[in-house]
Order: sequence, then structure tokens, then C-alpha cells
Amino acid sequence: MGSALGQASQPVVAADSSRSELNGAELRMLNALVDRFKPVSAVQQIWTGTFEMAAKKSHELKARVDSLERLEMDESELLVQVGALQKQIKGVKQERNAFLSDFLSPVQQMSLDSILSPPAPSIQHFGFHDRMKCMVCKDPAGGLAVPPGSPVPTLKQK
Repeated sequence: MGSALGQASQPVVAADSSRSELNGAELRMLNALVDRFKPVSAVQQIWTGTFEMAAKKSHELKARVDSLERLEMDESELLVQVGALQKQIKGVKQERNAFLSDFLSPVQQMSLDSILSPPAPSIQHFGFHDRMKCMVCKDPAGGLAVPPGSPVPTLKQK
């Protein structure tokens, strides 16, 4: 039976999934990269190793954050130390992404950025509602596009 790492059309599976450091989101991201760029077997193995090493470092840093939060210490000192560790976690991910981009052309690097840094989802501030009549979604100075005969919504009650 062949290894899943050697076949770009199959999902990436860690060498020993019971000991793998990759969480679900990281594994999905790695699979998305492999599906999108279809690297040769050796590059796919390098990418998998890169993701696993970055995940291992991140887990170690997160464990340090957890142990710091359990200690009895001044809150301001705790915030400083946790902030420094969170910067390190972010740095690990940035280094991983920079390493991955070295294997790609400039056009593919732009595509990589869209996978690794997807746009934030839009937030519904009032749940599902009619955006054309919403005073938050639509600028009242620009005029609301309401159907004729409909009352124009206002912020103040008369």
C-alpha cells in the first residue's frame, strides 16, 4: 500500500496520525495547499514536515502560556509574558508561511496569501435583516433606496 504523501490527488495524512501535532484546521489548510498547487511528492513531504514542526513549536508555546496562567503572579506581568509568547506563536506561523512561499512562483504566492490569510467574515450586527432599510448598513446622508410608498426609517421617534 502506497503512502498518501506520494500522491498529490489524495489528502495529506501525517506519518503517524495518533502522534501528529496538526490540528484539524492546520490539516485542512495543508490539504487545501496540496489540492491547489499539486506539488511533486518531495515538496509535499517537505510541506507536511514544515506544518508538523510549526504545529509542534506552537503547541509547546501554548503549553507555556497555559502553565503561566496557572501560576500565582501579578496580572500585568502575566499579560506581558503571555503577549510575548503569543507573538512567538504568530512568528512561527509567519516563518512557516514564508518557507512555503519560497517553493512557489510570484503568481502562486498571491494565491497562497488568499489561502493562508482568508478575509474575515462579515458580521451581521443585527442578525438577518433588510440591509436596504438598516440605518447602520446604509448611510442615511446618501439617501435610502426604499420602494415608493414605504416609510423611510429614522433613528429618532417623532
